[in-house]
Amino acid sequence: MRGALITNGFFWSTKFDELADMLVRSAEERGVSLTKMENTGCLVDTGLMKFTGFRGRPDFVILWDKDVMLAEFLEKQGIPVYNSSQCIALCDDKRKTHLCLMQHGLPMPRTIFAPMTYDNIGFTDHMFLNRVADRLKFPLVVKEAFGSFGQQVHLANSKQELYSLFGINTKGTVIGESVIHSNAVLFQEFIECSRGRDVRVQVVGGAVIGAMCRISDSDFRANVSNGGEATAYEPDDDEMWLAIQAAHAVGADFAGVDLLFGEEGMLVCEVNSNSHFKSLYQATGVNTADEIINHIIRECNRKR
Repeated sequence: MRGALITNGFFWSTKFDELADMLVRSAEERGVSLTKMENTGCLVDTGLMKFTGFRGRPDFVILWDKDVMLAEFLEKQGIPVYNSSQCIALCDDKRKTHLCLMQHGLPMPRTIFAPMTYDNIGFTDHMFLNRVADRLKFPLVVKEAFGSFGQQVHLANSKQELYSLFGINTKGTVIGESVIHSNAVLFQEFIECSRGRDVRVQVVGGAVIGAMCRISDSDFRANVSNGGEATAYEPDDDEMWLAIQAAHAVGADFAGVDLLFGEEGMLVCEVNSNSHFKSLYQATGVNTADEIINHIIRECNRKR
């Protein structure tokens, strides 16, 4: 069995490289040849309609990136892609994630989307922020729809703080540079009892393989990349069911599902289609790479 592991050729970090190496090692240990590639080496060429940069035709592709167009291009050639282009798109845009969770009736923080505007126009009328504040109350969370590692996520404790994130005061006067650098924005109720803590549940092949609790004493976000500490966590049946359902809702073969501690039970915060699993491995000893490769082998054999 031969596969390709595709990463982004425009972005490199030690974290990404470590995860790619873990997947390659896990594949080798199971007799699977997994070739690392970058998306810059396999252009989407509708005239060629062929996967370039790989000798022959791979049995599968692991797209460890958010190149949705490349994933869809490969799928149209009949190549199994993990995760699918649809799953990547749903998880990449947090607005689409929450619409999907809503459709499946899964509990989540109340979420409001900023009205659509054009890139060359931006938010010229900020009155909608008043309506957002009236519905969600303060404090509230402001997120850019695209982002990772807890970046582009802000907490506004007052109307002044909310407006200042957009570089204006409550009268609409420009007071500085906007902290929000996208027109794709969503607002969420702040779950106070989950301040600085959440649970990351790793789901592979419709089953929970491990979980960790992330806690931060210095930030309302619990991400390890922002200074949070991770420890092994034993999810109960309800928490496992919720994580599995969230992964199923977005069609994920594997996903890191982030849960918040709500007053009446857990809430789904995010679903990450290619979550970084190094922290989970360090906290629990569970190697997500092994489980992902095992799942892909089963799926490829089943489809033969």
